[in-house]
Amino acid sequence: MNAFGSRRRQPTLLRRQPHPRRYTIRVDLKGAQPPIWRRLQVASHMPLDRLHTVLQIAMGWTDSHLHHFVMGPGALDWDVEPFLTPFDVEEGDVGTLEADVRLDQVLAKAGDRLHYEYDFGDGWQHTITLERVEQWGDGAPDALCVAGKRACPPEDSGGIGGYAQLLEVLAGRPVDIDPEWAEELRRWAPEGFDPEHFDVDEVNEMLATGPLPALETVHPYIPQMLLQAGGSQLSMLAALVTDALREPVHLSPEQAQRAVEPYRLLLEVVGDGLSLTAAGWLPPTVVTALWDALELDGTWIGKGNREDQTRPVAALRASATQLGLVRKLKGRLLPTTAARATAGNPAALWDHIRSRVPLGKPHERDAGMLLLLRSALLGTDVPAPDGGALLADLGWMLSAGSLDDAAHIWAWPTRDVLDQLSGLFADAGWRATVARALLTR
Repeated sequence: MNAFGSRRRQPTLLRRQPHPRRYTIRVDLKGAQPPIWRRLQVASHMPLDRLHTVLQIAMGWTDSHLHHFVMGPGALDWDVEPFLTPFDVEEGDVGTLEADVRLDQVLAKAGDRLHYEYDFGDGWQHTITLERVEQWGDGAPDALCVAGKRACPPEDSGGIGGYAQLLEVLAGRPVDIDPEWAEELRRWAPEGFDPEHFDVDEVNEMLATGPLPALETVHPYIPQMLLQAGGSQLSMLAALVTDALREPVHLSPEQAQRAVEPYRLLLEVVGDGLSLTAAGWLPPTVVTALWDALELDGTWIGKGNREDQTRPVAALRASATQLGLVRKLKGRLLPTTAARATAGNPAALWDHIRSRVPLGKPHERDAGMLLLLRSALLGTDVPAPDGGALLADLGWMLSAGSLDDAAHIWAWPTRDVLDQLSGLFADAGWRATVARALLTR
């Protein structure tokens, strides 16, 4: 309903074109002075939900707020119902889904306009004008930025009016605002923010990465985390997933056998059941046997005959317990039903392990998944500089201490599994392969 109590008009869609066309569109941030704009070449058959992602990338937004498309073809008409987003559907709104509308159903000839609002609080209005229609070339990217001017305003900077104040403050020009507020504006601007900066190559590099990998091909925990982080394809987590999992990886039988060998060795010495020491440790002879089989001599300090002083062996047993492969009962270490089912079948043992990671409580599982993604990308689990920020995006916070440190500490249960599967001192390529395979469904 509009402000006068009458129902908004539903947009009248244009007929879909029978063949794809290349549209050249210009996107202007309404009211920006000096002008902020982008020129894009896009596929005419692009759905509006994909166009939303393209606009976010091209402009420089972070997809942190709601948005709407409103059909033209002329000036913005507030009596026309906007196309619906998934959020609108959840709220019970009825209308036309943006995902069901193609660009050629809202723009047809040069001069036609489409309207796009982002962040209903700040009210960033964009006018999308069709400049040219050309034949579509086979193999052409569905979106390419060809020109543009000036940086996107920082998120949550107060709309056009707030951004104008920020520009005055950054330029050192006198403005009629409270000095404390001026200082707050300076702090609000991202470090090194240059309002004149725009790099078309940076935009095209981001556009070329494409959307997230097909979520049905990745670990089922990943879609859950993406939703937890807000669901945006432009979030830091989405970027990490995209970069880490460009190609699904499945281990060959030989690779699976190599990966699970430490757990196979442990299950072999456990057999049908193994008596522990009075203190609950593995017997020294068993520790020594694992020490030798895992070739730990020269890579770890100590004699390799006491579990409490041989962390790789202790970590192997602890992770096998968390993976549901062994359990302690009345002073004995026993194989579980799952372990018995995988006996003599490395591929089955690998599948079981893959189904159980990441390990731990919810905060440890989130940190463990971030560790696997980083390892899949770089073959290393050196703490990432943005680990704390990623955990914060997932909703975690601490009353004291650093989330960057927490990202490293919380990931230990999953790190121990990856260490066993890839080897403590494996080369980065093998570690990355194992991590990717763990993350591939």
